[in-house]
Order: sequence, then C-alpha cells, then structure tokens
Amino acid sequence: MRIICFGDSLSSCGGERGRYSDILQDRFPRHEFVNKGVGGETFVDARARFDADVLALAPDIVLIEFGANDWWRDERPFAAWAADLEYMVCELRKRNVRVVVLGVFGLYRNRAGQRVPKVYGIDARAVAYRDLEASIAARHGCEYVANIQEDIIQDRCGWRDRNHPNEYGNRCVADTLEPVLEKLLGEKALPARKPTLHTTRDFWNEAVALAPDRPAAVHGDWRLTFAEADALATRLACGLRNLAGCEHPKVAVFLPNSMEYFLLYWAIVKLGGAIVPLNTWLRTDSLDGIFRNVRPELLVVQSERDRDVLQAAACLPELKLIRVKAAADASGMTTFSTLLETHGAFTEQPLPEDTVSIIMHTSGTTAAPKGAVMRHVDLIFNVMATINAQDFGPSDVHLLVNPMFHCTALYSSLPAAAYQKTPVIITADTAPDSLLALIARERITTFLTVPSILQRVVALPNLKDVDTSSLRLIAYAGSPMPVGTIQKLQLHFPGVELHNFFGLTETISATHVLLGEDAEQRPASIGKLLPFVEALIVDEQFQPVPAGTTGELLFARENAIEGYYNQPGKLEEAVVTVNGRAWFRTGDLALVDEDGYFFVQGRKKDMIIVGGENVFAAEVEGVLLGLPKVREVAVKGVPATGVRESLGELIKAYIVRDDPSLTETEVRRHCHARLPSYKLPHIIEFRDALPRNPAGKVVKTELE
Repeated sequence: MRIICFGDSLSSCGGERGRYSDILQDRFPRHEFVNKGVGGETFVDARARFDADVLALAPDIVLIEFGANDWWRDERPFAAWAADLEYMVCELRKRNVRVVVLGVFGLYRNRAGQRVPKVYGIDARAVAYRDLEASIAARHGCEYVANIQEDIIQDRCGWRDRNHPNEYGNRCVADTLEPVLEKLLGEKALPARKPTLHTTRDFWNEAVALAPDRPAAVHGDWRLTFAEADALATRLACGLRNLAGCEHPKVAVFLPNSMEYFLLYWAIVKLGGAIVPLNTWLRTDSLDGIFRNVRPELLVVQSERDRDVLQAAACLPELKLIRVKAAADASGMTTFSTLLETHGAFTEQPLPEDTVSIIMHTSGTTAAPKGAVMRHVDLIFNVMATINAQDFGPSDVHLLVNPMFHCTALYSSLPAAAYQKTPVIITADTAPDSLLALIARERITTFLTVPSILQRVVALPNLKDVDTSSLRLIAYAGSPMPVGTIQKLQLHFPGVELHNFFGLTETISATHVLLGEDAEQRPASIGKLLPFVEALIVDEQFQPVPAGTTGELLFARENAIEGYYNQPGKLEEAVVTVNGRAWFRTGDLALVDEDGYFFVQGRKKDMIIVGGENVFAAEVEGVLLGLPKVREVAVKGVPATGVRESLGELIKAYIVRDDPSLTETEVRRHCHARLPSYKLPHIIEFRDALPRNPAGKVVKTELE
C-alpha cells in the first residue's frame, strides 16, 4: 500500500533518514511511505498543493498533520483551520482513501506516566481546534491521534529544538503511530529503530545489528566494519573481565589515538565498566593522584617504555598491566594480542542508564586532577547535543584527530558515530599535510580539531592542490581562533561550514556553538546556547546581570555532571541557588550580548585591576588575535612598580608571532584603535611559544 505523510515540519524534521516516515518505512517494509511534509506550512499552504502532492499520487492511506503553524502565526480563526482539515478529509474519503488525523495539542505522558495537559505551545485556541479536529475524525470514520508527541514532551534527548523532534524523538512518534498502522495494514510492525537506546552500549549493539557491514573505524591500513569490530571488542571484553577478576572493571588507558583505543572503548562499554582516559602529557604526581583516587583494576599502556605512568601506577600493587606493543623481554605485562585471543561465552549484564561510563579528569598541573563522572544517561544527551551543534548525519565520515583521552573524542565522536552508524577515521598524526592527505583518501566530511592545527593547515603552501571536496564541516574548540585564520579557512574552504563550539569537562554536553557566518563578526564569541542548555551570568551576590555586563558564568545544575569520582560533596561546593534553582559555578567570567552570543572573558583570577578599573584578559587577547601576524597570545596582570606603582597592576601581553616582521609599534597601533586607554597593554613581550599544561591550555603562572 502507499501511505502518504502529509504535514508541516513534523513530517519533515528529523534529518537525513530521521523523519518518522523513514522509521515507519523500516518497520513496514512491504509498503511504500511517501513523505510530503514541508516545514513551516499552514493549512492554506497545504491546500495549495493538496491535489498535486496527495490526490495525484493515488494513496491508500494518508496521515494528515497540520495546525501547529496556524496556531503559531495566529492569522486566521481556528474554525478556518478545522474547515480546511474537513475539506481534505472529505476529498480523500470520496476516493475511499483511509485517513489518519494527527494532532499535536492533545494530552502527553509525564515522567510519572500520567496523561496531563500541555503547558507549552498551547492555549484556548489550540484546545478548541483539538476538539474540532477530534470531531471531524469521528464524523468521517478516521483514525485519530490527539498528540503524536505524547511520549517526548519532557524528553530533552528527543528534540532538535523545543518544537522539532530529532531522529530519536521520531522513533517515539513512530511508536505512537505504529498500532494505528498495524490495524489499517493488518500486519505487525518489525521491531526496527525502536526508542530503546538508554546507554551507549545500546548505540553500539544497534549499529552492529542494523549495519554490520558498514565501516566502523579506520586506522592506517586497519579497517573494521561494525561486525568485525564487535567480534574483536567482544573477545577483548572477555579478556579484560578475566584479567580484572570482576564484571565491571575500571580500565585506565594511557595510549595515543589508535584502533586499540577504539576497541578498548567499546569493549569496556560492553562490560558496563568505566574507562579512565589518561592524558599522555600528565606529570607523574598527577597520575599518582588519579591512581590513588580511582584505583582502577587495569592499566593499558603502549609498552614498558611508558615509565612515568608505570612509576605512578606502582602505588597500586594489585593493578594489572596490559601493553599494546609486543616486546622480546618478559615484562610481566599481559599483551593486547593475548586478550584478543580470548575465547568463551560472553553475556552482557544489565546496564542501568545511570552507570558510570567515563571518568574524565580535569586539567591539572601539580595537584591531582578531579575525575568528572560521565554516566551513560549523560552521554546520550551529549550525543544529541553534538548532533544538534554539528549537524552530524548518517552519511558523514568523521576524522578523529582530537586526542582520544579528551572529551570531544570519548563523549561525542565515538558514541555519535555509533548512534548514526558512521565511520571514524582515527589518526595520531597532526601534521597538516598528512591530515589533508587523509581527508582526500578517505573522503572525510567532518574535521573537529583545535585552532593551532588549523593555523598550520592554512599555512600550507600547496593547500589548493589537495582534494578536500568531501569536507562539509570544520569545527574547532579549546582556545580562541585568530580572525586571520578564520578568513583563510573561509578562503581555502569556501563550501565548508565553520563552527566554534564550547563546553566544560563538568558539563554533560557541549554548551555553545558559533556558526560560520558569525565567526568573522564575533570571533571572540563562543556562540549561542545549544537547545536544553541553560546558563546565567551573575554578579558577586549571585544576582543575574543585564546583557552586556560581565559576571560569572553559571550552568543549570542538570547541565552539569553528577559529581567527581570518589569525592562526595566536592562538586556541590561549586553549586549555588539563584531564585530557588540550583546552578553550577564555572569560575569563568563571561557576558552575553543582546542577541544571545556569549563571550568568555577569562577566569575570575584573570581579571586585571588597573588604577581601580577592571580589565578582562580575554578581551585584550581577543583584540590582539585580530592581528593577522599574531599566532597566539596570553595576557596577564603584573605588579606595577616605579612611577606607575599607583596603578596597582599593569597589563602584559605575551605574543607568539605568525609573521616575524610584526613589531611592537604595529601591536600598539592596533590596540589603540580598538581599546580604551586603560585596557592597552603596558608591556609587550614576543615569545617563541607559550607554556601549556597537559590539556594544552596556557599556564599563565609560568609566564614571568
């Protein structure tokens, strides 16, 4: 039979293969589903194309869903909407077409499972139209669904924004429609693409079940489909479980980007264990603190040459060691290849959604970093936020060059790729020519990285000779992007979207994104808030400040992690109550403008007080980064001495030049044209590099 989905954006949203019609097609493959949804349409628009898009196709069943846009626009009375609906129903019934009327104003199911009235996107007009809608369906013998969104109203993982479901939300919509179609078609639906994904293990298992032959990961010449990767991850899970002597081990991983890392990630997920990614640049004392606090059962290293981490691990005599590289000597470590040879039955244990999946450590220099706990339920939301921010789709091929011990890789890239059944191309090589060659060879579509790598990419003399036509997205995070680099990216990659994105280790998702069209006008901005992320800017008394005013950046408590591993109450020390609601303090100074763009001004400790005036280091840094000849910059306050002692602090700028011809005079002229006098750098020092911590962030305390 031919089933036409005729409606507004709710019939067309969800992305590539993510509309509810696509999901119903998978569940009823013997029938033809034709989607004729057009975003933003009213009944007036629908009637204009009704003959050509519906009647002319000779359907057997038509699902009609309109009314939301008529309500939003409020241009005609609700009785007129109902008259249009009745006209279409009558025309279809004359031709013996069966009709299903779909509404969006009916009751919904709350978290307690009770059916309750909507409170958003509804008023008396909507209720009156809903009653007319129901009576029309009854009068003409049509099936009627009062609210196709009844199961996702309070599910933040089911939406692209507050009005448009994403692919996962449309699985729930399909669930609501499934019994109606089973009745009309006289057959049971296949259990395909059900909304039963509550952990990242569910993501992986669905990818293996539905896309076993699709590529899952590539590293060098090593290529794995989802089925092949699952077979290896299953054997690896058995080996890890046996070696650890427990079902849900904590596994510390000290490796560069590699296929082994990819397999370990999914093997640990299959076990329901927790991965403890270790920054390979961490100092011994930080690693020692991590081991003593987390007490992992297993540690995976490259070889016995990873002396710093092995020295730190010596504090746990019971810790089992695994090495990836084989060696001739007997080091007492189990080899990775030995684990892959493990055979035996493997049964997945129940995995609640609030199970800890990743213990990600915050940046540290001398003291032990804190272990941010990411649960499966948090990762699910992050994946949906990532897809929203980067517009990931099922046709993407992702470059994974960000270190796999960082949030972007483990929170976003790996689980999002599994959810959408797309491949990751893994590399540890950050040389720009190697990356571009890899993009050309693998037809990569998304390139998430840090500004420093992109600065090296646009500096390549032969950039125009490399085939990067497959790229559709370049996204960056981690540090400010110089305007000159943005302009060069726009010049060399004219058809590629540029995104700046932002998030914290303590937030359960990315929080902001700045789209390419805004990057040149607002290069210092981290962008606008992503859907279902809430933030406040507050003063010293924790009162919200007006737009354009600098204050401390807070995130809603539900946007932050549950806590730090084995440190009960530690996160709560950074939680405050504002107007009866809990908020997480970031310690970052920021402002939001009238248009909703956020600007991070630096850490509270980075505020410089010059003659009683507050100067935010990030603002001065942003201006300096506007100089095309500047590659990197750091600004800090230094004690004022001599004749300027009364100022208290002076502004000192440390600049890494992109062009050695840059002079101090050029810098001062640039700043004079863009900053008030009290914000001008007093001291300028050119450097070959800036000191950075293991996470790659500038350590201003090491700047003299």
